[in-house]
Amino acid sequence: MLTALIAGAVTASLVGCGSPSTGNDGGAVTLRWATYSQERLDFFKEAAAEFHKEYPSITVVPETMAEDDYKQSLPLSFRSKNSPDIFVYTFPTAGDYFELSDVLGNSWAQPLDDSVLPKDFRSRFPGTSDLAEPTYSREGKIYTVPRPPSTGAAGYGYMYYNRDVVKAAGLTESIPQSWDEFTAACKSIEEAGAKCLAVPTQGPEEIDRLLTTFVSVNMLGYRPGGPSMKTGDFTQITDPEFVEALQYLRSLYESKYVVPGSYDKVAARQAVANGDAAFYFDGGWMSTVFPESFQFTNFGVALPPGKNSAAPGGYTGRIGQGPPLPETFISSQSKHPKEATQFLEWITRPDGWYTQHFTEKGFDVLPWAPADKVTEWVPQTSPIRDLFVLSPDVHVVAPQPALKCPDLAKSKALTNVDNIRPNWVYGAVDEYLLNGGDWSAIAAPIVEQQNKMLKDTLKTESDAGLQVSTDCFAEPDWDGVTAFDNGAR
Repeated sequence: MLTALIAGAVTASLVGCGSPSTGNDGGAVTLRWATYSQERLDFFKEAAAEFHKEYPSITVVPETMAEDDYKQSLPLSFRSKNSPDIFVYTFPTAGDYFELSDVLGNSWAQPLDDSVLPKDFRSRFPGTSDLAEPTYSREGKIYTVPRPPSTGAAGYGYMYYNRDVVKAAGLTESIPQSWDEFTAACKSIEEAGAKCLAVPTQGPEEIDRLLTTFVSVNMLGYRPGGPSMKTGDFTQITDPEFVEALQYLRSLYESKYVVPGSYDKVAARQAVANGDAAFYFDGGWMSTVFPESFQFTNFGVALPPGKNSAAPGGYTGRIGQGPPLPETFISSQSKHPKEATQFLEWITRPDGWYTQHFTEKGFDVLPWAPADKVTEWVPQTSPIRDLFVLSPDVHVVAPQPALKCPDLAKSKALTNVDNIRPNWVYGAVDEYLLNGGDWSAIAAPIVEQQNKMLKDTLKTESDAGLQVSTDCFAEPDWDGVTAFDNGAR
């Protein structure tokens, strides 16, 4: 049944009825552009129409679907030889910065056509070392257009709140900045008739948005879902700072301050929009998602609370950022790589229509957008402006294992660890938050099995010639709050 449903989704949305790209006797070309950003579909259509004015022989057709459906449908579209001409890929097996390794390993991508790129194209993307190999290019050929990291200025790291609920609890001038203040605020909100916090837990992505936002600022060097930055192995979930942060979150459930049950991000966001809950941890995209998808505008945004004292001075760490991530590729099955390249060149013009209007919408800060123009383009009334002030206090450039040890792109260590039991840690966190228990006892067997697999795999690979070890993941001397220079290794 599941296979049939996925196949239907592919046929209806990602694959379509024709070939990967179409043309006619008059030389016109149609390109299919697939993403999972459903809330941006109207903008993508507008952008495609604007591009068509400059390139009248090229028609771009944007296609979107829910992220989970997209992840299942994309591989099927390649197997059926009906892949979109242009697609996004943001879920590499080995983690961030291995996107290109994955798509090339699957034979899914072909390089951009150099003949239609300006000579300074590579210099458009600060922080990428001119689209350096092996992250963005191979053998002198560019393969991808990057995106902002998920922890960029408009990424993970913020606490959103319903102003009406906060006002009813008498907290308008005192948004909580520490754990003690947050607990006290929750008590006041509960007494005023609402729940304090909405926490989606259905699926690893939902748990990730909570841990990335809350744990990262209350633990030195938190790395979502990966080995510890302190030790290089899988001891992160038994680190005392992690345990204490998780136990605090559990205490909010025990006090019944959290909207009960297991639900997804849509339900959590709706609870805040409806006034059923006051606070919600998520990314800066909520500054546009709330008004556009929930018709909710009376919200505020603040920093997540620190353990001992007011944020950000009370933070133990920061949410780690890295260089822009590979995202958009041209399908190896596309018959029109030249035209696809022309479209990618058009959307990445630093002063171009796409960059300006994407920024004005407040979707995110594109890697190629000039900083001075960003502050000019974002409307004065846009809630995204609040993020420009908050971001430096919650984000920091962090060590990136993929940049320290490029051979990790060939390693199966993290894949083998995940295959022990996919999303094991996230499932355990979900169960603990909802039902309680002894976290140390829950985490111990997970850490033991994950570390054995990690170290055994890395040793085998190292013996075979790969330059990989647990040291690739470790940066024990980093303080967690000062920008790390990944280029000075």
